[in-house]
Amino acid sequence: MTGQMVYEFLDPWMIWAFRLTDNPYVGFAIGIFLVGLAATVVGELCMAGIYFMNKKHFGEINRSMVSHHNLSVKAIGVKNKKAWKACNSIANDAFGKNFFSHIALFASSLWVVPFCIGWLFYRFGEVDFEVPFLGEVGPVFIFIPAYIVIRILFNKAKPWMPVFKTIRQKIKENEGDEKMMLFSDLVKDPVDPHGNPLPEGS
Repeated sequence: MTGQMVYEFLDPWMIWAFRLTDNPYVGFAIGIFLVGLAATVVGELCMAGIYFMNKKHFGEINRSMVSHHNLSVKAIGVKNKKAWKACNSIANDAFGKNFFSHIALFASSLWVVPFCIGWLFYRFGEVDFEVPFLGEVGPVFIFIPAYIVIRILFNKAKPWMPVFKTIRQKIKENEGDEKMMLFSDLVKDPVDPHGNPLPEGS
């Protein structure tokens, strides 16, 4: 299947959003918004699907990162430099794995964007878009910033969306309830030489 065939298939599913009003400028704005929103939703669902296909891996990395970081903080609290170095080294390794695995996970949510861009060129490639101070620009110049803004707003709204709220809760359950300690927590919760919290007033 060629790119042309893909865009011809997508065309009736996407062009309707640009024809919701007789005003071409308003219609184009609505269309860009809905295409960007669709790309965001599909990408987020794909990202969640890949996460849960590998949830054991992501859960283990996150739990290792948090637990060893917390142990290193507690070691600082009891001035155990040897234990701090050992735990901090493992925590840093887990942090690196967690960081790059989430970068790869995020990248899996972007595969829809090239199809949207390709379709925009297919449908609007010969249309001139005039932007003040910049002159003529292509549809991508408008779509990419719109997509970024839509993605940011969507992420802020996710905690209140039923499906994504459930996904977030399942991820939290998979990664454990242990919270990452701050060094300021040592003042609030002093620890004994064995790393256990001391009673208040000790």
